[in-house]
Amino acid sequence: MRSLIVTQDASIIIGRGGSHVNEIREKSGARVTVSESIPGNPERILNVSGALDAVAKAFGLIVRRINDEPFDVASVPGSRAVTIKFIIPNSRMGSVIGKGGSKIKEIQEASGARLNASEAMLPGSTEAILSVSGVADAVHIAVYYIGTILLEYQERNPGTTTGSYRQPGSRGGPSMQPSAAPSYGGATAPGAQTQQIFIPNALVGAIIGKGGAKINEIRSQSQCQIRVTEPGTPANPGQTPNPEERLVTITGQPNNINIAVQLLFARLETEKAKLQQTGPM
Repeated sequence: MRSLIVTQDASIIIGRGGSHVNEIREKSGARVTVSESIPGNPERILNVSGALDAVAKAFGLIVRRINDEPFDVASVPGSRAVTIKFIIPNSRMGSVIGKGGSKIKEIQEASGARLNASEAMLPGSTEAILSVSGVADAVHIAVYYIGTILLEYQERNPGTTTGSYRQPGSRGGPSMQPSAAPSYGGATAPGAQTQQIFIPNALVGAIIGKGGAKINEIRSQSQCQIRVTEPGTPANPGQTPNPEERLVTITGQPNNINIAVQLLFARLETEKAKLQQTGPM
């Protein structure tokens, strides 16, 4: 399940050296990732995946971490309500709301959380925001109910896509402006497309990360296939390769590709700034 969080809360969730997010992963059993910060955008994407009970528990722990509350103590009446803005495919929002709002009312009564479904879709997207507000235990229970509804929808409608969201206000790419060569052949799913960008060899490590951790995180956040070729690989047969560049091929739904490109460029901007601080490239 994906959600939008403000950068300040993202920093709290991650903790120094990733200590907080690692603890949440360990105690919940869920995979928890936070997208890179994009200059000019006040929000980041929080992605939690795994078994439903683990995902629900993770969001409860996330609320506790934001509130600086113990993980092993039940929420008390004085606990501060935290709002989580879930990104839900618009096609599934009706199932969460229910006829006449019956499902939302049921979830609110069972969990004690407050739910608000946005009527408008996110800019350039087929998704909308479902806000869930409450103390840690309330959010935990509400997420479990919401997740159950979404899984039931998936079972009734196999093959449906989850949609995507490109963060508003994000920039199109770094100042180095890697060359892009859109290609629409070899799509692996209906509506899928492929985009290719070139990355300087010196910056490829920032994209891949230790043991492939960074590129796997970007794949998870964007729901795209991302492949990095060997140095000097041309975009198309017959083209003269540049041994100083690496070709990165991104395949997925158009909006998902937008997310992948934004995350890749954010990593490049961060690495470029580090290199400029330590000396000329």
